[in-house]
Amino acid sequence: MTGNLTTPIRGPEMLEEQPQQRQSRTGTTWTEEENEQVVALVRSGADLDAVADGVRRSSTSVVARLRRMLPLEHRSCPNDRVVLALREHLRDPDYDWQGQMLLTLPPRPVVNPPAIVREGLAGLADDDLVTVAHSVLLDDRVATADLRGRLVAEVKQRGLADRVGQSHESYLATHRELTGFRDLDEQVHRWSKAVGLTVHRNPYAWADGPW
Repeated sequence: MTGNLTTPIRGPEMLEEQPQQRQSRTGTTWTEEENEQVVALVRSGADLDAVADGVRRSSTSVVARLRRMLPLEHRSCPNDRVVLALREHLRDPDYDWQGQMLLTLPPRPVVNPPAIVREGLAGLADDDLVTVAHSVLLDDRVATADLRGRLVAEVKQRGLADRVGQSHESYLATHRELTGFRDLDEQVHRWSKAVGLTVHRNPYAWADGPW
């Protein structure tokens, strides 16, 4: 008769020792021991992956650490050249990689964009443009057709046609005898049309209310 097969219970002394998993040090502060370990690995000819495995950190973190060990003028080398660049410097037994780590790149110079200086009509403030435009457009003799055209174009581009019309309205009300607001509005429209402006006005709606 075959006896019952049972699995023997093994005590702690019978268990095979399992290799301890190495915990990642990603996110922890670098230590001087790790810095020296990195230098030793680079000197020994290890590549980036081997160095990262040796200190249990990501390759990105190792590249950043190796850059700090390089002279300032060499820290902009490509990622795949960082290990080789440091190894080349470490061939010199007097290379002070610890001193290099204390150096930081100077801040980028603050470059202020040059001030935009507008000339001609574009350089006039809105109030000045309205005054100049109305003054010039009152009399054909004070300006060339080209200047008048440029004035009208600048006034339209800035949406100041109504303000030029109001300036003309004020001028008419001050210097001419008018029979009423309707006549004033009609004259403003005639003048603005003659000089090439489109003034949007309602002859029956004024600041004081309907006519």
